[in-house]
Amino acid sequence: MLNREECEQACLYLLSHCYETDAPALENGDKDKTYTFTPAGFEESEIFKRLIEEHFTPQPLEFKDLKEGMWVYDAPYEEIVRIKEIESNEWIFLEYIKSKDLSNTFFQEGRFYPIKIPVIEGENK
Repeated sequence: MLNREECEQACLYLLSHCYETDAPALENGDKDKTYTFTPAGFEESEIFKRLIEEHFTPQPLEFKDLKEGMWVYDAPYEEIVRIKEIESNEWIFLEYIKSKDLSNTFFQEGRFYPIKIPVIEGENK
């Protein structure tokens, strides 16, 4: 598995090697001509920096980020849970993986963190 340092180094490498120019291709013996190259890909490298930050330092989810069927890490209980239902008054129904128990709770800041669990074809929901 890649670590944070490897990802950051790859991002910096790509940024330092991305240049663009609006000059025409070197054709017809234009070997003595010089062209100006400017750095490119800065915005794209910022996207990768944010992705690295999200992956290695996840931030707690806000209520608006929660979706039914979503898997999240429940920090106080140190357990992965599935959100079964969400009500507009921030009342959340949870299913715990280990115990298969259902629970309900009000949303709390800093409690739920993002995780990614792949959807396997044919899996029962």
